[in-house]
Amino acid sequence: MEPRTAISPAPSAFMLMGAVDAGKTTLFNLLYGRAENARKTQALEFENSGIDTPGEFFSHPRLYHALINTSSDVDVLVYVHSCDNDECRLPPGLLNVYGHQRLVGVITKTDLPDCDPGHAESMLRRAGFSGPIFRVSNRHPGSILPLKRYLLGGESTEEGAGSS
Repeated sequence: MEPRTAISPAPSAFMLMGAVDAGKTTLFNLLYGRAENARKTQALEFENSGIDTPGEFFSHPRLYHALINTSSDVDVLVYVHSCDNDECRLPPGLLNVYGHQRLVGVITKTDLPDCDPGHAESMLRRAGFSGPIFRVSNRHPGSILPLKRYLLGGESTEEGAGSS
């Protein structure tokens, strides 16, 4: 009889959500090593343990039910906020419908000239976001690695949060 080998736990399922043009699909492609250019997300996109959502689901209250229903089976909700967006329209309670989920924030487009990631993070904190926040840029692939390890590598620490 052959010895049994330990099976690593599967990475937690996660869902990206945020406003239209926040960079969710670009981030999704980078997390999964896809070289394709982002296109407008028209429907839910699934890849292994990840889900990419259309920004309209987040931006239009009448579509919140789609986010709520989809998020019921994930362990991690990832709120994606573009660094060049000075408004945080994080609806109160939307990320807290199910109490078992971890919340992660991602500030995208940190390479833009007028971007102030510290201001963006402060804005999210003032809006009540309490989870770890990662700062990323698609022009700096290394900035994605801490988030990729956190989401796809099964790490549950906050190492890398605040990286740019």
